[in-house]
Amino acid sequence: MSAVLVPATTRSSGWRALAVLGAALIGGSCDRPAAVAGGGSSLAVSADSPWRGDPLGEFEQVATSGERIDRSDLLGRSAILDFIFTTCAGPCPVLSANMARLQADLAGTGVRLVSVTVDPETDDAETLGAYAARFGADPDRWLFLTGDEGQIQRLIGSVHLAAERAAPGQAAPGFQVTHATRFVVVDREGVVAGYYPGETEEGRLAALGRARFLDRQGR
Repeated sequence: MSAVLVPATTRSSGWRALAVLGAALIGGSCDRPAAVAGGGSSLAVSADSPWRGDPLGEFEQVATSGERIDRSDLLGRSAILDFIFTTCAGPCPVLSANMARLQADLAGTGVRLVSVTVDPETDDAETLGAYAARFGADPDRWLFLTGDEGQIQRLIGSVHLAAERAAPGQAAPGFQVTHATRFVVVDREGVVAGYYPGETEEGRLAALGRARFLDRQGR
């Protein structure tokens, strides 16, 4: 099952294009290892595209340092956002490994990486901190966030993706949450600037190119 939301309204031709391509292309699922639903990078806009989507919704979450982070803290720098959970037995380790590669690729830029847990019941700040350390995350450049599940759901919904928790006893350990596996590139004004497959080398490189372009544009 792939739990994905499609924009209910189309405020731009970009959103109309996303809607036509369909929900299955926007996100993958943690119940199918190493596979992005629909495959390819059909939703990935080019590095220099003028396309813009919707803004990130308001939220307040907790970083591994214990610091409270809200939407305003992400403004002023472009970012690459993804959604993971630490006990995931599906694609999350691949997503995080690709984010670690992006961290290295983006050294010397202002681009921030942001990983948000979709299982805050398990992933408190300490647990996320241990997970972040496994991937060599620099806390000044790569944030891991947890907090209120309702706010996490609203944040995911604001970028037109989704996560869904299985009913108790209905999923094997490591597959308790189904969620989108896209990298979401966000510009320095907090507006979505592209979606890219988070599990593929093609998607990683496309997200890298988009983030680099937005970073240069802001200098």
